[in-house]
Amino acid sequence: MSDPASPLLWRSLNPDAPTLEHLRLLRWSRAEGTVVGRQGGHAFALKYELDLGDDGCPTILDLQVAGGAAMTIYRSKSGVWSSASGHRLSKLEHCTDLDLRVTPITNTLALRRLKLGVGQSGDLLAAWVNVPDLSLRAVRQRYTRTAEQTYRYKNLESGFTSELRVDDDLLVLTSSDAYERA
Repeated sequence: MSDPASPLLWRSLNPDAPTLEHLRLLRWSRAEGTVVGRQGGHAFALKYELDLGDDGCPTILDLQVAGGAAMTIYRSKSGVWSSASGHRLSKLEHCTDLDLRVTPITNTLALRRLKLGVGQSGDLLAAWVNVPDLSLRAVRQRYTRTAEQTYRYKNLESGFTSELRVDDDLLVLTSSDAYERA
């Protein structure tokens, strides 16, 4: 990535849940994003900050929905997730990754960590965050590298699939009918 602090823009391709995201990515150690959109007929604005460890796994996620929910969660080096108050989040036990529903950056982070060759697949357990209510759950996911710059994402719980086209830094360019970089 030539300038990791350069802002990125993504827009949703779903007319029923439009979003626009402005993201600032800092050398694969921090992501700072703002997403505005509509979900379930209600407009929302989300600010988030995500810190990553040296292994590419999330360490801190701070979320704030304007006029709504707020949450900070932590993941220790040993993989234990906890709330800002220190309460252990046992439902996220064994989650190595994060999937923030309204942004494809979390797909990129999983791809960078998995380091798949063409034809290879990797399964993971992600802490999935719904927006705008910020509810959490663990979701089993699979990524398959189908070509040099193409991956297939599959949610192993719901069966949802998406084809991801990425650039040389594995930043998502398009995600089937979900997102495109603006």
